[in-house]
Formats: sequence, C-alpha cells, structure tokens
Amino acid sequence: MKALITGGNGFLGQHLAHVLVDRGEAVCLMDINFHPESLGSLEGKVKTVYGNIAVFTDVLEAVQSFKPDCIFHLAALLSANAEANPITAYHVDVDGSFYVLEAAKLFGTKMVVYTSSIASFGPGAPDPVPNEWDQKPTTIYGVSKVFTERVGEYFDRELGVDFRAVRLPSILGAGRSGGGASAYSTYLIDNPAIGLPYEAFCEERTRIPLLYVDDAVRALVLLHDAPGTKLTRCSYNIQGFSPTAGEIADTVRAKVPGAHITFKPNPKMQAILDSWPRSLDDSVAKQEWGWAPAIDLNGTIDRYIAAGKSHR
Repeated sequence: MKALITGGNGFLGQHLAHVLVDRGEAVCLMDINFHPESLGSLEGKVKTVYGNIAVFTDVLEAVQSFKPDCIFHLAALLSANAEANPITAYHVDVDGSFYVLEAAKLFGTKMVVYTSSIASFGPGAPDPVPNEWDQKPTTIYGVSKVFTERVGEYFDRELGVDFRAVRLPSILGAGRSGGGASAYSTYLIDNPAIGLPYEAFCEERTRIPLLYVDDAVRALVLLHDAPGTKLTRCSYNIQGFSPTAGEIADTVRAKVPGAHITFKPNPKMQAILDSWPRSLDDSVAKQEWGWAPAIDLNGTIDRYIAAGKSHR
C-alpha cells in the first residue's frame, strides 16, 4: 500500500507513519511544517512533500505525484486555535477536507481515512453518546468535523471514494503539543513526568474521553484494514477511558512523588470542554471491525513516566 498522511509531520501523523513503515508500506508525509531533524528516525524511510492543505493546488500536486492507495487525512487546526482563528479554521478544516476528497476522486485514490472528533457532538448528549446521536457542535472545529463526515459520506455514496472516519477522543502521548482545549489532559501527566509543575486551565470535575496515541493509531489501521463488506456506515465512535481531571491529577501524584498540580479554570476553555461528551459508546466499532482499547489511564501514565526519565 502507498499511504499519504496529511498533517504527516504532526504528533499523530508521525506515530502513524512509524506503524505503516514497520508494516512495509510506502509512506509520504504532507505538511506545512518541516524543519531540520523533525522526522527523527523516519528520516530516509518516508517521502515528504511541503503543502498547505488549504491550497487546492498543493493537495492536487501531492496526490497526483505520489498516487496513494489511501489518504489518512489528519491535517487540522485544533479546537482552541480554531476558535481563536475561525476564518483560518474554515479554510484548513473545511476547504482542506473537501480538497482531499476531490483529489482522491480525480486521481483514483481508493480510500480516505479521516480523524473526526468527540467535538462533532454538542451539549446535552447522553452519557455515553451513541454512534448515531445527532451532531450539533457549538465550535467551528466541531462544525468542520460534521461537515467532513457528511461530505465524505457523499463522496463514498455518489463518487466512489471509500470514506472511513473515527471520532477520536483527546489523544494522549509524550510529545503532544498544545492547540486543543483537551491539551490539559496531556500536560497533567507530561509536566510532572519531566519534573515540571502544571496549572490546569480546567475544573477538576472536567471529564472527557481520552485515548493513548498507540491505541489511536491502531484504530486508524484497523479501520483501514476492515473489509468493506463488514462496515455498515462511514463514521465510528471509539472510546478509551474517561477520568475527571482531578482523578488524573490524583493518579499522577500517586505515581510521581512531588508532582505539583494546581487548577485555575479558564472560562472560555471550560465552555468548550463542557460542550463535549463525557464518554462515547463504541460498541459499533467493536462489533464491525474489532476495535478495543489496550491502554488504560495507569498504562498511559506509566508510559509518560518512562518517556520523562528518558527526557531527563
């Protein structure tokens, strides 16, 4: 398989690239941000193409030149940055997604696998949120995810592009950057693991679905590999674990002696977090393509601590 990863030099993109390379796949990373040594151990193992997902000609040139069998469409402006820059978010998250699907159609790419989000749901959803629950987000980021799911279904149904999407929870893993309202969940663990204090911008009661990055990558690969005859829809909830921010902090304190964690809620960020689901019903993904998370909160924190020791 030849796989093009948009946002390929980002946190999730690089983790996915490592797994695909280890499987023997040919991989090309498309990104607007490349810098010396940014690829690390991927250097020489993947192709790279500089491109802005919001520029149609950049997307067309990347797809035409690499001729991928599958596009893993990960590029996006994340939630907090999207709210601060809604026009840019529209161009990147809405226009960019349409451009990817249109390029796939024009150049015969068989499949597009897309990272949707819990942010595609809005306030008032049940706990857990069913796979087919009405999607009424209150953020531009969430709106862009709903748009891409719906237009992806159109390309799947009418234009022959096999479109598949996972609604990801907040992704955890050492090295994840900020930009999303869910970043508190990473920093609650990452900062203490490398010996730094952290003041969380959310309330201790805050609870959203979380997933360790290795599980997120495994979900993308599992959904890609699933026989089309087994799938009854295009978009799937997946769930990891859903502790409160206070529970994360308490678990970190128990594992990292001297961890200094405090809370100072930011009303705007808290409003975004409160609009998201507290947990997702992922039973359909389990039934249709064998999804199951492998790493819980304790396993996640242990991996951060190991990475922190290496960092120090």
